[in-house]
Amino acid sequence: MIAHLRQSLAVRLGALYALVFALGAAAVFAVLYWFLADALEAKERALVERRAQDYAALYERGGAAAVRAAAEATAEANSLLVRIIGTGGNIVFARVPPDWVETQIQRIPLPGAFSNLQWQQVVQTVRIPRDAEKDFAVASCPLADGRSLQVVRSTDNRAALLAPLRRTFLTIGAGALGLAALVGGGLAWRFTRPLREVNATARRIVATGDLHARVPAPAGGGELGELVRQLNSVLAQNAALIEAQRETLDNLAHDLRTPLARLRGTADLALQNQADPVAAREALADCLEESERVLRLLETLLDVSAATTGTLPLRRERTDLGAILADAADLYREVAEEKRIALHLDTPAPVPVEADPLRLGQAVANLIDNALKYTPAGGAVRLGAQLEAGSGVLTVSDTGPGVPAEEREKIWRRLYRGDASRSQRGLGLGLSLVKAIVEAHRGTVAVDDAPGGGARFSVRLPAESRPA
Repeated sequence: MIAHLRQSLAVRLGALYALVFALGAAAVFAVLYWFLADALEAKERALVERRAQDYAALYERGGAAAVRAAAEATAEANSLLVRIIGTGGNIVFARVPPDWVETQIQRIPLPGAFSNLQWQQVVQTVRIPRDAEKDFAVASCPLADGRSLQVVRSTDNRAALLAPLRRTFLTIGAGALGLAALVGGGLAWRFTRPLREVNATARRIVATGDLHARVPAPAGGGELGELVRQLNSVLAQNAALIEAQRETLDNLAHDLRTPLARLRGTADLALQNQADPVAAREALADCLEESERVLRLLETLLDVSAATTGTLPLRRERTDLGAILADAADLYREVAEEKRIALHLDTPAPVPVEADPLRLGQAVANLIDNALKYTPAGGAVRLGAQLEAGSGVLTVSDTGPGVPAEEREKIWRRLYRGDASRSQRGLGLGLSLVKAIVEAHRGTVAVDDAPGGGARFSVRLPAESRPA
Protein backbone atom coordinates (compact mmCIF):
# COMPACT_ATOMS: atom_id res chain seq x y z
CA MET A 1 0.00 0.00 0.00
CA ILE A 2 2.78 2.43 0.96
CA ALA A 3 4.75 1.56 -2.17
CA HIS A 4 1.63 2.16 -4.27
CA LEU A 5 1.10 5.58 -2.66
CA ARG A 6 4.75 6.49 -3.26
CA GLN A 7 4.34 5.66 -6.95
CA SER A 8 1.01 7.49 -7.24
CA LEU A 9 1.19 10.52 -9.51
CA ALA A 10 -1.39 12.35 -7.40
CA VAL A 11 0.63 11.85 -4.21
CA ARG A 12 3.83 12.98 -5.89
CA LEU A 13 2.12 16.04 -7.36
CA GLY A 14 0.66 16.89 -3.94
CA ALA A 15 4.07 16.54 -2.28
CA LEU A 16 5.68 18.64 -4.99
CA TYR A 17 2.98 21.29 -4.58
CA ALA A 18 3.56 21.37 -0.81
CA LEU A 19 7.34 21.58 -1.29
CA VAL A 20 7.03 24.47 -3.73
CA PHE A 21 4.60 26.21 -1.37
CA ALA A 22 6.98 25.72 1.58
CA LEU A 23 9.98 27.03 -0.33
CA GLY A 24 8.02 30.02 -1.61
CA ALA A 25 6.63 30.86 1.83
CA ALA A 26 10.08 30.48 3.43
CA ALA A 27 11.63 32.76 0.82
CA VAL A 28 8.93 35.41 1.35
CA PHE A 29 9.30 35.22 5.14
CA ALA A 30 13.10 35.44 4.92
CA VAL A 31 12.89 38.57 2.77
CA LEU A 32 10.29 40.18 5.05
CA TYR A 33 12.28 39.19 8.16
CA TRP A 34 15.46 40.73 6.74
CA PHE A 35 13.70 43.94 5.74
CA LEU A 36 12.05 44.25 9.17
CA ALA A 37 15.29 43.65 11.05
CA ASP A 38 17.13 46.06 8.79
CA ALA A 39 14.41 48.70 9.27
CA LEU A 40 14.63 48.40 13.08
CA GLU A 41 18.41 48.59 12.92
CA ALA A 42 18.27 51.64 10.65
CA LYS A 43 15.80 53.34 12.96
CA GLU A 44 18.04 52.89 16.03
CA ARG A 45 21.12 53.92 14.07
CA ALA A 46 19.47 57.06 12.74
CA LEU A 47 18.35 58.06 16.23
CA VAL A 48 21.75 57.85 17.90
CA GLU A 49 23.50 59.43 14.91
CA ARG A 50 21.09 62.35 14.93
CA ARG A 51 21.59 62.84 18.68
CA ALA A 52 25.35 62.66 18.30
CA GLN A 53 25.31 65.35 15.64
CA ASP A 54 22.99 67.56 17.70
CA TYR A 55 25.23 67.31 20.79
CA ALA A 56 28.34 67.93 18.68
CA ALA A 57 26.78 71.11 17.32
CA LEU A 58 25.94 72.24 20.89
CA TYR A 59 29.54 71.52 21.91
CA GLU A 60 30.85 73.76 19.16
CA ARG A 61 28.61 76.62 20.35
CA GLY A 62 28.72 76.23 24.15
CA GLY A 63 31.24 73.57 25.07
CA ALA A 64 30.73 70.68 27.49
CA ALA A 65 28.37 72.72 29.68
CA ALA A 66 25.91 73.12 26.85
CA VAL A 67 26.02 69.41 26.15
CA ARG A 68 25.49 68.62 29.85
CA ALA A 69 22.50 70.95 30.08
CA ALA A 70 20.89 69.55 26.93
CA ALA A 71 21.49 65.90 27.94
CA GLU A 72 19.89 66.41 31.36
CA ALA A 73 16.97 68.38 29.97
CA THR A 74 15.83 65.93 27.25
CA ALA A 75 13.14 63.35 27.79
CA GLU A 76 15.54 60.70 26.50
CA ALA A 77 17.93 61.17 29.43
CA ASN A 78 16.95 57.85 30.98
CA SER A 79 17.75 55.92 27.77
CA LEU A 80 20.88 57.67 26.39
CA LEU A 81 24.47 57.62 27.60
CA VAL A 82 26.22 60.89 26.51
CA ARG A 83 29.90 61.39 27.20
CA ILE A 84 32.83 63.42 25.97
CA ILE A 85 36.23 61.69 25.76
CA GLY A 86 39.44 63.62 25.88
CA THR A 87 42.40 63.21 23.58
CA GLY A 88 44.10 60.89 26.06
CA GLY A 89 41.07 58.68 26.51
CA ASN A 90 39.95 60.33 29.73
CA ILE A 91 36.25 60.97 30.35
CA VAL A 92 35.64 64.74 30.30
CA PHE A 93 31.88 64.48 30.77
CA ALA A 94 29.42 61.61 31.05
CA ARG A 95 25.65 61.53 31.46
CA VAL A 96 24.70 57.99 32.51
CA PRO A 97 21.08 56.72 32.67
CA PRO A 98 20.13 55.94 36.29
CA ASP A 99 19.28 52.28 35.58
CA TRP A 100 22.69 51.44 34.06
CA VAL A 101 25.34 49.66 36.08
CA GLU A 102 29.07 50.16 35.93
CA THR A 103 29.73 46.88 34.16
CA GLN A 104 27.50 47.90 31.30
CA ILE A 105 29.34 51.19 30.85
CA GLN A 106 32.72 49.44 30.91
CA ARG A 107 31.69 47.21 27.98
CA ILE A 108 31.21 50.24 25.70
CA PRO A 109 34.49 50.77 23.77
CA LEU A 110 36.05 54.19 23.38
CA PRO A 111 35.99 55.66 19.86
CA GLY A 112 39.06 55.19 17.68
CA ALA A 113 40.98 57.73 15.65
CA PHE A 114 39.05 59.83 13.14
CA SER A 115 42.05 60.83 10.97
CA ASN A 116 41.56 64.56 11.73
CA LEU A 117 38.21 64.66 9.92
CA GLN A 118 35.56 67.10 11.05
CA TRP A 119 32.51 65.78 12.91
CA GLN A 120 30.23 66.79 10.09
CA GLN A 121 32.05 64.30 7.88
CA VAL A 122 32.21 61.15 10.03
CA VAL A 123 29.67 59.52 12.33
CA GLN A 124 30.44 55.93 13.36
CA THR A 125 27.66 53.70 14.71
CA VAL A 126 28.18 50.18 16.08
CA ARG A 127 25.86 47.75 17.85
CA ILE A 128 27.26 45.85 20.85
CA PRO A 129 25.38 42.87 22.32
CA ARG A 130 24.82 43.35 26.01
CA ASP A 131 22.84 40.30 27.05
CA ALA A 132 20.10 38.05 25.70
CA GLU A 133 17.52 40.85 25.84
CA LYS A 134 19.37 44.15 25.23
CA ASP A 135 21.97 45.62 22.85
CA PHE A 136 23.93 48.90 22.71
CA ALA A 137 23.71 51.24 19.71
CA VAL A 138 26.86 53.44 19.86
CA ALA A 139 27.45 56.57 17.71
CA SER A 140 30.77 58.41 17.90
CA CYS A 141 31.93 61.59 16.17
CA PRO A 142 35.03 63.83 16.45
CA LEU A 143 34.94 67.30 17.94
CA ALA A 144 36.83 70.36 16.70
CA ASP A 145 39.28 70.46 19.65
CA GLY A 146 40.33 66.84 19.16
CA ARG A 147 37.96 65.37 21.69
CA SER A 148 35.25 62.79 20.80
CA LEU A 149 31.55 62.73 21.49
CA GLN A 150 29.80 59.43 22.10
CA VAL A 151 26.05 58.73 22.32
CA VAL A 152 24.93 55.24 23.42
CA ARG A 153 21.39 53.93 23.44
CA SER A 154 20.17 50.74 25.02
CA THR A 155 18.01 48.86 22.48
CA ASP A 156 16.09 45.64 22.43
CA ASN A 157 18.02 42.64 21.13
CA ARG A 158 17.02 41.97 17.50
CA ALA A 159 16.88 38.21 17.91
CA ALA A 160 14.78 38.50 21.08
CA LEU A 161 12.55 41.16 19.51
CA LEU A 162 11.84 39.08 16.41
CA ALA A 163 11.62 35.71 18.18
CA PRO A 164 7.77 35.89 18.51
CA LEU A 165 7.58 36.60 14.81
CA ARG A 166 9.67 33.49 14.03
CA ARG A 167 7.59 31.32 16.33
CA THR A 168 4.38 32.64 14.78
CA PHE A 169 5.68 31.94 11.29
CA LEU A 170 6.76 28.40 12.19
CA THR A 171 3.39 27.66 13.79
CA ILE A 172 1.28 29.13 11.01
CA GLY A 173 3.68 27.83 8.34
CA ALA A 174 3.43 24.26 9.62
CA GLY A 175 -0.36 24.42 9.52
CA ALA A 176 -0.34 26.06 6.11
CA LEU A 177 2.10 23.44 4.83
CA GLY A 178 -0.15 20.62 6.01
CA LEU A 179 -3.17 22.33 4.47
CA ALA A 180 -1.23 22.87 1.24
CA ALA A 181 -0.29 19.19 1.15
CA LEU A 182 -3.93 18.14 1.65
CA VAL A 183 -5.31 20.64 -0.87
CA GLY A 184 -2.56 19.86 -3.37
CA GLY A 185 -3.08 16.12 -2.98
CA GLY A 186 -6.85 16.52 -3.36
CA LEU A 187 -6.53 18.67 -6.47
CA ALA A 188 -3.93 16.35 -7.97
CA TRP A 189 -6.15 13.34 -7.23
CA ARG A 190 -9.07 15.07 -8.92
CA PHE A 191 -7.15 16.25 -11.97
CA THR A 192 -5.46 12.88 -12.51
CA ARG A 193 -8.77 11.04 -12.43
CA PRO A 194 -8.87 10.74 -16.25
CA LEU A 195 -5.47 9.04 -16.15
CA ARG A 196 -6.72 6.49 -13.62
CA GLU A 197 -9.78 5.86 -15.76
CA VAL A 198 -7.53 5.37 -18.80
CA ASN A 199 -5.53 2.83 -16.80
CA ALA A 200 -8.69 1.07 -15.62
CA THR A 201 -10.08 0.92 -19.16
CA ALA A 202 -6.81 -0.49 -20.49
CA ARG A 203 -6.80 -3.14 -17.76
CA ARG A 204 -10.39 -4.04 -18.59
CA ILE A 205 -9.61 -4.42 -22.29
CA VAL A 206 -6.56 -6.59 -21.56
CA ALA A 207 -8.35 -8.71 -18.96
CA THR A 208 -11.70 -9.25 -20.68
CA GLY A 209 -11.02 -8.44 -24.32
CA ASP A 210 -13.94 -5.99 -24.33
CA LEU A 211 -13.22 -3.86 -27.40
CA HIS A 212 -16.21 -1.64 -26.69
CA ALA A 213 -14.78 -0.34 -23.39
CA ARG A 214 -14.25 3.42 -23.43
CA VAL A 215 -12.80 5.95 -21.02
CA PRO A 216 -15.51 8.15 -19.46
CA ALA A 217 -15.17 11.66 -20.85
CA PRO A 218 -14.22 14.25 -18.19
CA ALA A 219 -16.62 17.06 -17.44
CA GLY A 220 -14.16 19.83 -18.37
CA GLY A 221 -11.84 20.36 -21.27
CA GLY A 222 -8.10 20.90 -21.25
CA GLU A 223 -5.26 18.60 -22.20
CA LEU A 224 -6.54 15.58 -20.25
CA GLY A 225 -10.01 15.90 -21.78
CA GLU A 226 -8.49 16.08 -25.25
CA LEU A 227 -6.30 13.07 -24.41
CA VAL A 228 -9.37 11.06 -23.37
CA ARG A 229 -11.25 12.01 -26.54
CA GLN A 230 -8.32 11.09 -28.77
CA LEU A 231 -7.80 7.82 -26.92
CA ASN A 232 -11.47 6.89 -27.27
CA SER A 233 -11.21 7.70 -30.97
CA VAL A 234 -8.20 5.39 -31.29
CA LEU A 235 -10.01 2.65 -29.36
CA ALA A 236 -13.05 3.01 -31.60
CA GLN A 237 -10.92 2.79 -34.75
CA ASN A 238 -9.03 -0.21 -33.42
CA ALA A 239 -12.29 -1.94 -32.49
CA ALA A 240 -13.69 -1.25 -35.94
CA LEU A 241 -10.54 -2.58 -37.60
CA ILE A 242 -10.47 -5.71 -35.47
CA GLU A 243 -14.16 -6.38 -36.09
CA ALA A 244 -13.62 -5.79 -39.81
CA GLN A 245 -10.71 -8.23 -39.76
CA ARG A 246 -12.80 -10.83 -37.97
CA GLU A 247 -15.66 -10.34 -40.41
CA THR A 248 -13.23 -10.48 -43.33
CA LEU A 249 -11.68 -13.70 -42.09
CA ASP A 250 -15.11 -15.26 -41.55
CA ASN A 251 -16.31 -14.20 -44.99
CA LEU A 252 -13.03 -15.24 -46.57
CA ALA A 253 -13.25 -18.69 -45.01
CA HIS A 254 -16.84 -18.96 -46.22
CA ASP A 255 -16.03 -17.72 -49.74
CA LEU A 256 -12.95 -19.93 -50.09
CA ARG A 257 -14.74 -23.04 -48.87
CA THR A 258 -16.95 -23.28 -51.95
CA PRO A 259 -14.28 -22.92 -54.69
CA LEU A 260 -11.84 -25.13 -52.82
CA ALA A 261 -14.50 -27.81 -52.33
CA ARG A 262 -15.43 -27.53 -55.99
CA LEU A 263 -11.75 -27.71 -56.93
CA ARG A 264 -11.25 -30.83 -54.86
CA GLY A 265 -14.41 -32.47 -56.20
CA THR A 266 -13.36 -31.79 -59.78
CA ALA A 267 -9.90 -33.22 -59.14
CA ASP A 268 -11.42 -36.34 -57.57
CA LEU A 269 -13.70 -36.77 -60.57
CA ALA A 270 -10.77 -36.44 -62.96
CA LEU A 271 -8.84 -39.06 -61.05
CA GLN A 272 -11.79 -41.43 -61.23
CA ASN A 273 -12.15 -40.95 -65.01
CA GLN A 274 -8.54 -41.57 -65.95
CA ALA A 275 -9.57 -43.51 -69.06
CA ASP A 276 -11.46 -40.52 -70.51
CA PRO A 277 -8.98 -37.81 -71.65
CA VAL A 278 -11.77 -35.38 -72.58
CA ALA A 279 -13.28 -35.52 -69.10
CA ALA A 280 -9.84 -35.08 -67.58
CA ARG A 281 -9.19 -31.98 -69.69
CA GLU A 282 -12.55 -30.48 -68.71
CA ALA A 283 -11.78 -31.19 -65.07
CA LEU A 284 -8.41 -29.51 -65.38
CA ALA A 285 -10.05 -26.51 -67.07
CA ASP A 286 -12.54 -26.25 -64.18
CA CYS A 287 -9.70 -26.51 -61.68
CA LEU A 288 -7.82 -23.75 -63.48
CA GLU A 289 -10.91 -21.51 -63.43
CA GLU A 290 -11.51 -22.04 -59.72
CA SER A 291 -7.84 -21.48 -58.88
CA GLU A 292 -7.89 -18.26 -60.89
CA ARG A 293 -10.94 -17.11 -58.94
CA VAL A 294 -9.19 -17.87 -55.63
CA LEU A 295 -6.02 -16.09 -56.75
CA ARG A 296 -8.04 -13.08 -57.89
CA LEU A 297 -9.77 -12.99 -54.52
CA LEU A 298 -6.46 -13.06 -52.65
CA GLU A 299 -4.82 -10.48 -54.93
CA THR A 300 -7.76 -8.13 -54.51
CA LEU A 301 -7.57 -8.52 -50.73
CA LEU A 302 -3.86 -7.68 -50.85
CA ASP A 303 -4.57 -4.58 -52.97
CA VAL A 304 -7.27 -3.42 -50.56
CA SER A 305 -4.97 -3.93 -47.57
CA ALA A 306 -2.09 -2.11 -49.29
CA ALA A 307 -4.31 0.84 -50.25
CA THR A 308 -5.78 1.01 -46.73
CA THR A 309 -2.36 1.05 -45.06
CA GLY A 310 -0.87 3.51 -47.56
CA THR A 311 1.62 1.06 -49.09
CA LEU A 312 -0.10 0.70 -52.46
CA PRO A 313 2.33 2.04 -55.12
CA LEU A 314 0.76 4.90 -57.09
CA ARG A 315 2.26 6.47 -60.21
CA ARG A 316 0.60 9.87 -60.14
CA GLU A 317 0.38 11.92 -63.30
CA ARG A 318 -1.93 14.46 -64.88
CA THR A 319 -5.03 12.46 -65.79
CA ASP A 320 -8.39 13.36 -67.29
CA LEU A 321 -11.36 11.78 -65.52
CA GLY A 322 -13.36 12.00 -68.72
CA ALA A 323 -10.76 9.94 -70.58
CA ILE A 324 -10.76 7.29 -67.86
CA LEU A 325 -14.57 7.10 -68.02
CA ALA A 326 -14.46 6.83 -71.83
CA ASP A 327 -11.95 3.96 -71.71
CA ALA A 328 -14.02 2.10 -69.10
CA ALA A 329 -17.22 2.70 -71.10
CA ASP A 330 -15.60 1.22 -74.22
CA LEU A 331 -14.52 -1.79 -72.16
CA TYR A 332 -18.05 -2.50 -70.88
CA ARG A 333 -20.10 -1.34 -73.87
CA GLU A 334 -20.39 -4.86 -75.29
CA VAL A 335 -21.49 -6.24 -71.92
CA ALA A 336 -24.12 -3.50 -71.68
CA GLU A 337 -25.43 -4.27 -75.15
CA GLU A 338 -25.73 -7.97 -74.31
CA LYS A 339 -27.82 -7.10 -71.25
CA ARG A 340 -29.81 -4.51 -73.24
CA ILE A 341 -28.65 -1.68 -70.94
CA ALA A 342 -28.05 1.81 -72.30
CA LEU A 343 -24.62 3.21 -71.38
CA HIS A 344 -24.49 7.04 -71.45
CA LEU A 345 -21.31 9.09 -71.13
CA ASP A 346 -21.46 12.78 -70.11
CA THR A 347 -18.05 14.51 -70.03
CA PRO A 348 -18.55 18.02 -71.49
CA ALA A 349 -15.05 19.28 -70.57
CA PRO A 350 -11.71 17.84 -69.42
CA VAL A 351 -11.45 17.20 -65.68
CA PRO A 352 -7.71 17.09 -64.82
CA VAL A 353 -6.62 15.36 -61.62
CA GLU A 354 -3.34 14.04 -60.19
CA ALA A 355 -3.85 10.28 -60.10
CA ASP A 356 -2.58 6.89 -61.11
CA PRO A 357 -4.59 6.20 -64.29
CA LEU A 358 -4.23 2.43 -63.99
CA ARG A 359 -5.47 2.22 -60.38
CA LEU A 360 -8.16 4.85 -60.88
CA GLY A 361 -9.32 3.04 -64.02
CA GLN A 362 -9.54 -0.14 -61.96
CA ALA A 363 -11.79 1.61 -59.44
CA VAL A 364 -14.01 3.08 -62.21
CA ALA A 365 -14.27 -0.32 -63.90
CA ASN A 366 -15.47 -1.86 -60.63
CA LEU A 367 -18.15 0.83 -60.27
CA ILE A 368 -19.39 0.30 -63.85
CA ASP A 369 -19.33 -3.48 -63.44
CA ASN A 370 -21.32 -3.14 -60.23
CA ALA A 371 -23.87 -0.84 -61.94
CA LEU A 372 -24.32 -3.21 -64.90
CA LYS A 373 -24.66 -6.17 -62.58
CA TYR A 374 -27.66 -4.75 -60.70
CA THR A 375 -29.37 -2.85 -63.53
CA PRO A 376 -32.21 -4.86 -65.12
CA ALA A 377 -32.59 -5.23 -68.88
CA GLY A 378 -33.92 -2.08 -70.49
CA GLY A 379 -32.34 0.12 -67.84
CA ALA A 380 -29.57 2.68 -68.17
CA VAL A 381 -26.18 3.45 -66.64
CA ARG A 382 -24.95 7.05 -66.78
CA LEU A 383 -21.31 8.10 -66.42
CA GLY A 384 -20.32 11.70 -65.77
CA ALA A 385 -17.29 13.80 -64.84
CA GLN A 386 -17.11 17.50 -64.00
CA LEU A 387 -15.31 20.10 -61.87
CA GLU A 388 -17.02 21.21 -58.65
CA ALA A 389 -15.48 23.63 -56.14
CA GLY A 390 -11.89 22.77 -56.99
CA SER A 391 -12.49 19.01 -57.07
CA GLY A 392 -12.94 16.50 -59.84
CA VAL A 393 -16.24 14.65 -59.41
CA LEU A 394 -16.94 11.35 -61.16
CA THR A 395 -20.42 9.80 -60.96
CA VAL A 396 -21.80 6.39 -61.93
CA SER A 397 -25.62 6.15 -61.80
CA ASP A 398 -27.88 3.21 -62.57
CA THR A 399 -31.61 2.42 -62.63
CA GLY A 400 -31.34 -0.68 -60.49
CA PRO A 401 -32.86 -1.38 -57.06
CA GLY A 402 -30.50 1.07 -55.34
CA VAL A 403 -28.77 0.66 -52.00
CA PRO A 404 -30.90 0.68 -48.83
CA ALA A 405 -29.99 3.44 -46.38
CA GLU A 406 -29.09 0.93 -43.65
CA GLU A 407 -26.55 -0.77 -45.94
CA ARG A 408 -24.77 2.29 -47.34
CA GLU A 409 -22.04 2.13 -44.74
CA LYS A 410 -21.70 -1.64 -44.85
CA ILE A 411 -21.22 -2.10 -48.60
CA TRP A 412 -17.66 -0.75 -48.33
CA ARG A 413 -16.61 -3.56 -46.02
CA ARG A 414 -14.47 -6.35 -47.34
CA LEU A 415 -16.39 -9.40 -48.55
CA TYR A 416 -19.70 -7.84 -47.51
CA ARG A 417 -22.68 -9.03 -49.57
CA GLY A 418 -26.11 -7.57 -49.03
CA ASP A 419 -29.39 -9.37 -49.47
CA ALA A 420 -29.77 -8.12 -53.05
CA SER A 421 -26.26 -9.22 -54.02
CA ARG A 422 -26.22 -12.76 -52.71
CA SER A 423 -27.71 -14.09 -55.92
CA GLN A 424 -25.01 -12.35 -58.01
CA ARG A 425 -21.68 -13.98 -58.73
CA GLY A 426 -18.75 -11.98 -57.38
CA LEU A 427 -16.03 -11.68 -54.76
CA GLY A 428 -17.63 -9.04 -52.55
CA LEU A 429 -14.45 -6.92 -52.77
CA GLY A 430 -15.21 -4.54 -55.65
CA LEU A 431 -16.53 -1.63 -53.60
CA SER A 432 -13.92 -2.19 -50.89
CA LEU A 433 -11.22 -1.86 -53.53
CA VAL A 434 -12.89 1.28 -54.94
CA LYS A 435 -12.96 2.97 -51.53
CA ALA A 436 -9.35 1.97 -50.78
CA ILE A 437 -8.03 3.28 -54.12
CA VAL A 438 -9.98 6.55 -53.90
CA GLU A 439 -8.84 7.24 -50.34
CA ALA A 440 -5.25 6.41 -51.37
CA HIS A 441 -5.65 9.33 -53.82
CA ARG A 442 -6.83 11.56 -50.91
CA GLY A 443 -10.38 11.48 -52.26
CA THR A 444 -13.80 10.38 -51.04
CA VAL A 445 -16.49 8.09 -52.39
CA ALA A 446 -20.16 7.99 -51.41
CA VAL A 447 -23.44 6.47 -52.54
CA ASP A 448 -26.93 7.96 -52.57
CA ASP A 449 -30.17 7.72 -54.58
CA ALA A 450 -30.01 8.50 -58.28
CA PRO A 451 -32.43 11.19 -59.54
CA GLY A 452 -34.41 8.68 -61.63
CA GLY A 453 -34.22 5.84 -59.11
CA GLY A 454 -31.42 3.41 -58.47
CA ALA A 455 -28.00 4.13 -56.98
CA ARG A 456 -25.50 6.89 -57.71
CA PHE A 457 -21.84 6.50 -56.73
CA SER A 458 -19.84 9.74 -56.50
CA VAL A 459 -16.05 9.90 -56.44
CA ARG A 460 -14.50 13.25 -55.47
CA LEU A 461 -10.76 13.80 -56.08
CA PRO A 462 -8.55 16.89 -55.65
CA ALA A 463 -8.33 18.70 -58.98
CA GLU A 464 -4.96 19.07 -60.68
CA SER A 465 -3.75 22.63 -59.99
CA ARG A 466 -0.72 22.90 -62.31
CA PRO A 467 -1.13 24.29 -65.84
CA ALA A 468 -1.40 21.75 -68.63
